[in-house]
Amino acid sequence: MPKAELYAVTGKPVAHSLSPELFGLLFRTFNRNAVYTRLAADSAREALATARAIGLRGINVTSPFKEDIVSCLDGLAEDAVRIGAANCLALHGAGPAIGYNTDFIGLIGTLHSSGVSPRGRAVLVLGTGGAARAAAYGLLLAQAARVVLAGRSFDRAQAAARALGCEGARLEDVGKILGTVDIVVSSLPFPASRILPAPNRALLVDAHYASSAASPKEGNRGASTALRWLFHQAIPSFEIFTGLEVPKAVEQNIWKAFAGLERRPRPHIALVGFMGAGKTTIGRQLARLMGREFADTDGLVETATGMSVSAIFKRRGESGFRSLEKSVIKNIVPATGTPMVISVGGGAVLDKDNRAGLAKTCRIVWLWTAARTALSRIDIAMRPVLDPDRPLESASRTLAARVPAYASVADLIVNSESGSPPEVALRIKDEMDQTL
Repeated sequence: MPKAELYAVTGKPVAHSLSPELFGLLFRTFNRNAVYTRLAADSAREALATARAIGLRGINVTSPFKEDIVSCLDGLAEDAVRIGAANCLALHGAGPAIGYNTDFIGLIGTLHSSGVSPRGRAVLVLGTGGAARAAAYGLLLAQAARVVLAGRSFDRAQAAARALGCEGARLEDVGKILGTVDIVVSSLPFPASRILPAPNRALLVDAHYASSAASPKEGNRGASTALRWLFHQAIPSFEIFTGLEVPKAVEQNIWKAFAGLERRPRPHIALVGFMGAGKTTIGRQLARLMGREFADTDGLVETATGMSVSAIFKRRGESGFRSLEKSVIKNIVPATGTPMVISVGGGAVLDKDNRAGLAKTCRIVWLWTAARTALSRIDIAMRPVLDPDRPLESASRTLAARVPAYASVADLIVNSESGSPPEVALRIKDEMDQTL
């Protein structure tokens, strides 16, 4: 595959994010050879380290990493410094990682697209995390007459409010404040309707949108402003990543396309990745955790032929093996309506038909591992694609050649070096549970 620019969104959880669909539209509109996916991690530091190891050129950051990521970076744009959080990182290879904040731009764009100017308005902001502080910062820049930042911890709300130059309040007191504001902005990790009385005269902008089971269509109750916020923060992120400017007319067309997207159900989970990534071991653990059947494409090829993979390579060559592998993948993916976990051979995704077939019915998880780690986990003599005299060199070269294919098909990246197989399997399950 031609080498593409690689980008991702990271957070915990992140499998529900609609950013890949949105950025996919942007990249296609501008004929950019780029791939955008999701990167799961336990911490902001792990997310950044994995992104660098893979070679991502940029990442968007969502909850709960927006604040923690700041201490991991080499530099911050002025807005990110003032807010104390970053949601957009430009990565320059081995060079500096620079953090930006586009959340405040996204909020103001959302208000304007709703026909509301925050100037002279009173606004209540729910939450004290990175998105909430970005919202308060943007509202103050837009000359809101009053901004109240409300959080569970009064001390935290007061500290954030002092830093930004607005008011602080307790989340439990929002009922008293609601009657005095024109706009409510929520960055809570659940729908604001859970704590807000109805009806409520104030315009509600909610950062929480439904899981992937929901459609981005505006008719989706409660999702419209959240998706608008996502959209309007993505446009400046795209411009930071690419150096391109998105004209307003093009922006409107992309929004219409995004708002009309439908997400089809995909019952199976497929694990892809380099040799030694742990696809089979982690796949078995994941199948047990989720109560699913497990299948391994290498094992199915061996069962069908009565030969080991290495023996097939010797007798039929790599092309012979790939033909058998392709047949197995074609037959197993649509063959059952019962949700499965499928471990896919390391080179299978180099075939475009395999990629297309898997993507139709599987949520695809790319298990990332570095070449050196992979070699420590395998019997080199049993891996026919490696040069036994120069294993690290050949493994590194082979992995680099496959990264674009893995990235292009992945719905989610998980670093398999970040824990034991049971821990990695549990992380995948927790992420997948967010999309059911």
